Amino acid sequence: MDQPRRRVSHSVWIALAVVTAVSGWFLLLGGDVVSTIRESDRSSREYVADQRDQAEGVPMVLPVTLPSGYDSASNYGYIDLNAPDEPGEPDDTPAHADAREVGFTPTEGVQARGGLPAVQLCVEYAGPKPEAACHASPHAIKRRHGRTIVTFYAASTSGQDLSGWKSVELTTDLAKVTWLH
Repeated sequence: MDQPRRRVSHSVWIALAVVTAVSGWFLLLGGDVVSTIRESDRSSREYVADQRDQAEGVPMVLPVTLPSGYDSASNYGYIDLNAPDEPGEPDDTPAHADAREVGFTPTEGVQARGGLPAVQLCVEYAGPKPEAACHASPHAIKRRHGRTIVTFYAASTSGQDLSGWKSVELTTDLAKVTWLH
């Protein structure tokens, strides 16, 4: 004789549904946590130090505080004027920075009219150069910091108001940069 089939109780089905839902939410939120870890916080001193350490040469000069309407940097990079156009064989030679660039996007984003511009900060050594690495613009602000020239220029077409950048204090010491944590 056949044994009668046992029915699974409602409480087991409910428990299974709860476990499935919790697992799904954990995986969904876990993915966000993992992607957040991978994307690194661009406002952390560790991230900025890692960006700085990718190349020797011109020091990274940053504002101690940011003008009103800006709260952090959006990108960091360096320019190597002697880098080959085509990537070649990797070597052990450290990268060389002829210039450093840091981008700042307004807190409210770049507006089509009347808003603050995206600003690019470019640092290069002062002195005669056959080829300047930093962007030249009639609206750019150039400031001397130690042995470097720091150029601020509007990197967006929305506006050219750079007045907030004229008097920011500059430093190479990441511990003094108030907008980093």
